[in-house]
Amino acid sequence: MKHYSFLLLLALLCCNKPKNNGENTAANNGEPTKAINDTIPLTREKVENSPVASYSEKVKDELNDWRLAVDIYETKETFKFLMKIEYMVQEAEDTLTIPNFGIMPKVEIRKGPQKESCIVGFLDKQGEFKEYKLIALKDKQLKISTLKYYARARYKVSK
Repeated sequence: MKHYSFLLLLALLCCNKPKNNGENTAANNGEPTKAINDTIPLTREKVENSPVASYSEKVKDELNDWRLAVDIYETKETFKFLMKIEYMVQEAEDTLTIPNFGIMPKVEIRKGPQKESCIVGFLDKQGEFKEYKLIALKDKQLKISTLKYYARARYKVSK
């Protein structure tokens, strides 16, 4: 008798599909019909030419006036940024994608844990700094590491 009760419960759960209400659905062609969070436009009307965040730290060198410098620029996409990094004569570029929390993204760069390092991150809805990427030097080579991965998910509890 226990097995029949379990099978009946399982059948009821499988057949009880939640109503869709148009939230984040994919049509048969695989394209979403509505974005997860549509309060912020996915593209910018105007892209700023100047950096939205910058960091610079002098590199200890007796002969040269070198720096570790990081500048972050907007792109056409609202939640994507371009990082331009310079260390001594090395130059690098990397992208930064911020999750859509329903607010305009605010990128910040803070001093890193080691000398000649910095942490690139963003502010969440509560204004808390979220560490994202570490830019540091290892054996006089520039290294970019992802510290944490972020994503936004929306769960619907059916009643």
